[in-house]
Amino acid sequence: MTKEIDRRTFIKTAAGAAVGTALAGCTRGGGGETATDSGGGSGGGGGSSSGEPPIPLSEYDADIDWTQFEGSKINIGAVQHPWVEAIKPAVPTFEELTGIDVVWNILPENQFRTKRQTDVSTGAGQFDVFFMDQVVNQFRNEGWLQPLDPYFDDSSLYDEDWYQPTDLFEASRWQAHGGGFSDNWTGLPITVEVQTQFYRKDLYEKHGLEVAETLEEFRQNAQTIHENESDVVGTVGRGQKGYGMNIYVLNTFLRQNGAELWSDFPDDSGLDSQGVVDAAEWYTSLLRDFGPQGASTQSWSDVLSTMQEGRAGHIVADANLFWPGLTGSESSVADTVGIAKVPSPSDGQFSPNAYNWQISTSKNAKNSEQGFLFMLWATSEPTNTWMHLNNDAAFSVRQSVWENDEFRSRVGEEFAQVTLESLQAAAPDPFDRKYPEWGQRYSEELQRALAGQKSAEAAMTTAAGIAEDIYSE
Repeated sequence: MTKEIDRRTFIKTAAGAAVGTALAGCTRGGGGETATDSGGGSGGGGGSSSGEPPIPLSEYDADIDWTQFEGSKINIGAVQHPWVEAIKPAVPTFEELTGIDVVWNILPENQFRTKRQTDVSTGAGQFDVFFMDQVVNQFRNEGWLQPLDPYFDDSSLYDEDWYQPTDLFEASRWQAHGGGFSDNWTGLPITVEVQTQFYRKDLYEKHGLEVAETLEEFRQNAQTIHENESDVVGTVGRGQKGYGMNIYVLNTFLRQNGAELWSDFPDDSGLDSQGVVDAAEWYTSLLRDFGPQGASTQSWSDVLSTMQEGRAGHIVADANLFWPGLTGSESSVADTVGIAKVPSPSDGQFSPNAYNWQISTSKNAKNSEQGFLFMLWATSEPTNTWMHLNNDAAFSVRQSVWENDEFRSRVGEEFAQVTLESLQAAAPDPFDRKYPEWGQRYSEELQRALAGQKSAEAAMTTAAGIAEDIYSE
């Protein structure tokens, strides 16, 4: 029995208790001005021509003392990410609401991770708010993260009726609690993506196919297209090693088979259980039989471009965020791509993977209270709705945005409904503190199976032993 906290039981309790290649820029506010000093003052920019803030301040009429830190400043450490581009134009609203100056420190992802770890491990505390990902429990275990619960309990900082925490997807709240490994909020979710199925509607009509609901049906559809289209492979999926690559997809199918990453954390890995082996055998045989040559080395960007170029009949299960790329001007199949929920075993359960970025603060941050106000503002319903109606954002962690009629009209009813239903049923990966370490090795074993170098069962047995050995050291 795994020691991680059951997702659905835990969240009901937690919600109630909460009552480029170089530095992309150190910029202030929403206008993208280069910060040349460390003083306060508004970063400015991004407001309307009338001088009014982008979002009316009346939207933030909460029982919160927004101005209690007026004249102070927060430093935000961020990766180059669409969320940053979507929210920066709205930041002058936060600055006017609070009187807090926002300074951005934006880096390419790998450089950011190095900078972030240096900041927290040395106790420098440069970042008051920073992006957090799969290393959340490593950072929490090392004592680098500051739990947010004391701020939720402070009536001058938090108004539950206004913030509506249960509007956040359950999967997002669960991951913000360390994926079930913590009773406390480790941060607040800012983006979520969920796995969906993409398919060629023109090929389905041509061959008389129905959208697959089961893994068995999906394999048959892929086989039909593969064997009857001379220049199109049946399917494509992530094969490249990396804990954000091939296992991001496989982890959906193992959970749909009733298996878990750990049978008993951290002593007994679940990777050698029958459900995982069955999932790995299905995925590896699918890509080897009906995928492109070199499927074991394809990254998410390769998968996307293969489908965009019309060289595949399906993407088996990948981020709903592919939808704009598949239906946009760069796609040769823009008018013929459909989206549907990922298939599941006929005797299994629908349980797509979801991934969240969150923003957190460290124990050594100098302005964590100010940072919490920013986190609250940035993840609130008014800010989320504005980002998704006025920019190209399509990654809201709030159900109300996905239910918003104007947003659904902009992104398409089909995309919005499939995403909403998938997020409501999502079961994200529980990132234990050494997941980046053993997850990398697990992905390498899966890649070997995809390349035909060993059987799926042998690969998963080896991966299980590696995970157990890493925790026994």
